[in-house]
Amino acid sequence: MTKISEVIQKIPFSIESIIQGMPEISYVFSKEGKLLTWNKNMEIIFGYSNDELHHKFVSEFIYEADKERVVKKFMEILSDGDDTDKERTIEYRITTKSGKIIPILALRSLIVVDNEEYIMGIAIDISKLKNNKEKLDAHIAEIINYKNQLQVYYRKIEEMNQAEIQLKEKLFLNAKNFNNKLINSLPGIFYLYEKIDDKFFLKKWNHNYTTDLGYPEDEILNMQPHQFFSKDEYIKVEKAIMQIFVSGSTKIEAYTSHKDGSQIPYYYEGYFLEDKGKTYFMGVGIDVSDMYELKEQQKRDEEEKQKTKEILDRSEKELLITAIQIGTTNKTITNAVKDINEIIKKQKDPENCRGLVTVSNNLKAQINNQNNWKIFKIRFTKVHQHFFNNLETKHPTLSTSELKYCAFLRIRLSSTQIAYVRNVSGDAIKKTRYRIRKKLDLSPKESLESYIANF
Repeated sequence: MTKISEVIQKIPFSIESIIQGMPEISYVFSKEGKLLTWNKNMEIIFGYSNDELHHKFVSEFIYEADKERVVKKFMEILSDGDDTDKERTIEYRITTKSGKIIPILALRSLIVVDNEEYIMGIAIDISKLKNNKEKLDAHIAEIINYKNQLQVYYRKIEEMNQAEIQLKEKLFLNAKNFNNKLINSLPGIFYLYEKIDDKFFLKKWNHNYTTDLGYPEDEILNMQPHQFFSKDEYIKVEKAIMQIFVSGSTKIEAYTSHKDGSQIPYYYEGYFLEDKGKTYFMGVGIDVSDMYELKEQQKRDEEEKQKTKEILDRSEKELLITAIQIGTTNKTITNAVKDINEIIKKQKDPENCRGLVTVSNNLKAQINNQNNWKIFKIRFTKVHQHFFNNLETKHPTLSTSELKYCAFLRIRLSSTQIAYVRNVSGDAIKKTRYRIRKKLDLSPKESLESYIANF
């Protein structure tokens, strides 16, 4: 089996960089199921370090009750081969290092690089999207689009590798016998330059050179490489050409100038060749505009995700402050009532305390009214719009008091903070947690906080 590091060297947008840029849990594994590369999302969601994942097989993460079904699906992928019309998705549960169980939707595809087969997997955590089918479907469609673009790209790379074999086996420079049919069937553009002194002149090309780059047939003969690139871009292209005559081949990504002046990103492979005392270099190149756009889209998605996270973090901080302020207000009022009651006890004549009793009663009523909670709930719903609806729909037996507690958990308040905000004892909070866990039917291993975070 080829090592993944060796495969990565053959791919301009390396498997590693693309997988790292994917917006979900993304990974590549061998036919035996061993993890080869993955992105940071996998480490975060699964709870394993990079070193720990190096020794893992994908089957180790599957929830025990789902293993047989998932393994069967995996075997179908290998037996079906590279069938892009067949979308391979499966919903199952994974178990994290901490024992947390998360429902995911996995998309898996067979990719071929240098005649070696690998499985690319993308896992979408659907725990937060399961109650919103429209949003889930849209998200899945977006991920499938990413995946399909990657598959097309890998196929192009494999076609180029096959083209290299064909060229080396069948190509020779006798003009009469030169296999034009072969070079015109190659993916992307084919080029062959003759080296004369320290210059290079284009002698052979395929139809794609004229159709894809817009140069007419009667103009292209004897054009030099620098004429197809901007001055800055040609600096690295020239170094790559020199490398051909040192090591025999080269690979490079470079923006190529269309006849109309537009810049198109291409991935080139070039090879050294000698024939009848003349020196040449030849190769093929493919337009990787789609991959550049994919990478840009990934960057935009990451920026948007980060921006959304910052807004959410800021909003949740404001909610936290609001909750603490409510607790502080209630605490202040409670202490004031205690102080007033102490003063009333010390008064011998009850008539003198009538006004204080009225104030004390008013303050008690203020603690018991719902105005502070209403303020918090309005602000909370702006941040977590469907929280209460989703939670009540799935767990209709939760009381109003328990829903409040869950809302405080959703903004990551600790039990101590919730006790302070609600002005109750720690024991009261423990009892509330127990009742909620029972109504939610959570097992001892399941985290109440993690479960509530899904709504």
